[in-house]
Amino acid sequence: MPLRCLLRRSLLPLVLTLTGPIWSLPAQAQLRPNPPAFPRLAQLGDLNPTSPGALRVGCPYQTNTAQERNTGFLDSNASYAIAQIPLSLPDGASIRIEGSYAQVRYFSLQSYDGARAGNYIDALADGRLIALDGATSGANIAALPQDGRYGGRYTVRLRYEAPPARPEDRAPNTLYVGAPSNRISPTRVAKQVVYRIYLPNPDTDFLGNTPLPRIIYSGPDGGEVDFDNTPDQAQCERIRTASTTTRTINPAVFPGRNIQFVPISQTQDSVLYPNGDANYLRAASSLTHGQVVVIRSRRMKTPLLPPAITGAEETRYWSLCHYELGSSAVVHCLADREIVTQDDGFDLFVISPAANRPSRATAAYKVNWLEWGPTRSELIVLRQLLSRPDFEGNYALAVANPDAPVSQTLGRYAPEVSYCDAATFDAVAGSGSAAILAACQAR
Repeated sequence: MPLRCLLRRSLLPLVLTLTGPIWSLPAQAQLRPNPPAFPRLAQLGDLNPTSPGALRVGCPYQTNTAQERNTGFLDSNASYAIAQIPLSLPDGASIRIEGSYAQVRYFSLQSYDGARAGNYIDALADGRLIALDGATSGANIAALPQDGRYGGRYTVRLRYEAPPARPEDRAPNTLYVGAPSNRISPTRVAKQVVYRIYLPNPDTDFLGNTPLPRIIYSGPDGGEVDFDNTPDQAQCERIRTASTTTRTINPAVFPGRNIQFVPISQTQDSVLYPNGDANYLRAASSLTHGQVVVIRSRRMKTPLLPPAITGAEETRYWSLCHYELGSSAVVHCLADREIVTQDDGFDLFVISPAANRPSRATAAYKVNWLEWGPTRSELIVLRQLLSRPDFEGNYALAVANPDAPVSQTLGRYAPEVSYCDAATFDAVAGSGSAAILAACQAR
């Protein structure tokens, strides 16, 4: 597989939120209702410039979920869409994105430079957007649009520059897409703009009852083209072909008897399409070393349901997922709002085959049980989005110090994990999460 040359310590971060090969559904099958406030634009016609860096590709958003295409270590509570934009533009041309606030816990626009490792450029989360009516979601990047903001419209300009080093130097409602370039390769024929949404509100569809954003090209002569009405289909097919190189990933992570959580570091691992607003911890597990895995993690404060900000939130979103280690397919994810918590303030998880499930690994004992998937080895991933900078459990602290144990960087918020067996677990179930984990560790 072409991407195996990128393997170093681990390929997990390369695909944790992978959205590169999102071409599983034909364009006509996508949920793309068009808000009446955004008029339809002309066909490409003769607006395609012929100068170097011309608009030779314009592939509109297409969606992907774990149900549509289960590969790439996706979070099953999220949906992703990817669009292709040119590597460069002619003088006087520009691109903008028009969208509406989705009824979801989190959404963002992010930019990437080609389907290759280290391709992340910039992220613009919903809390940083200024709506067309002039309102903002909040100065804190962990803020959410309030209920009354859903459906409000925004416009984001794309700027072919590197993002400013200081946040205060950013232009408002601007997504930076990196310096222009005319150098292409099989995995770099365009830049990508990814639209991510996590945890749609109850009683909404997978996009939070909101249309996908629209991408609009303005040519040097002032004419405008909706990317829905482009592109050069041959070029888009070339991009789709390049994207298939990331379709199946086999991370170079090997489960050991000493199971533990470690941070995923963009500086030490090959990273492809990471979520710029997220940080991750991972633990490799195998039935060879134990039939039951127990995880203990201190509960974090996340937005209420339906989404609202009280000021006490510590992180925007948190989830536990486990994946087939050899195929990157998600087995199951639990988002923060569906997790039951122990009386001592900790979340307790058990992952095991059904035949080895402890009898007391049930909601009645405030235990979150997940069934082991079809492979002997699995990767357990803890995902955290937009944590408060002063939050002591911010996974960014661990990512910034990848060689230090998480017990040191995260303190009381460091997750613990151990192999166990059903008899040991059942013998102490009900005694609190600390006693359960200690008994499993001592077995």
